[in-house]
Order: sequence, then structure tokens, then C-alpha cells
Amino acid sequence: MIADIANKPAKWKFAIADGKAGGVATVLHMMRMLWDGQTSRHGGPGPTRAETPEEARTAVHLAASLVQFAVSGAFDLA
Repeated sequence: MIADIANKPAKWKFAIADGKAGGVATVLHMMRMLWDGQTSRHGGPGPTRAETPEEARTAVHLAASLVQFAVSGAFDLA
């Protein structure tokens, strides 16, 4: 998803109009933050780091927001 959105952001829309905050860009940034910031989420051969409980809770809220954006249609194909 991250690569698809980054390659063609104009194909996507976000319910909050693009302005100084950049609607689609903001969603993409949220996705990257979650993907890059939560290194231990799936395990694997790469090194991970210890994450704090606060960081884990924040990641859950971030993920829930992203899912809600998609399920509600707030973030969708244009």
C-alpha cells in the first residue's frame, strides 16, 4: 500500500481536503511511521529494538485510525 500510494498519490483521496497539511500525504506519512517505527511487529531476520509500552499503545491507536479511514471511505481511491 505504501508503495502504491507513494507512486500515484493523485489516485487517492482523503476526506479532509489537501491543504497545508496535505491530506493524502498525511495518511501516507502515518502509514510509514507505523511501518518503520514498529520493527518488532512481525519478527523476521532483521534486527529489532525494544519498544516501550507507550509506543505500543500509540501504534495501536495509529493503526486503528488508518483502518477506520479505509473502512469508512475517508481514505479511498479518487
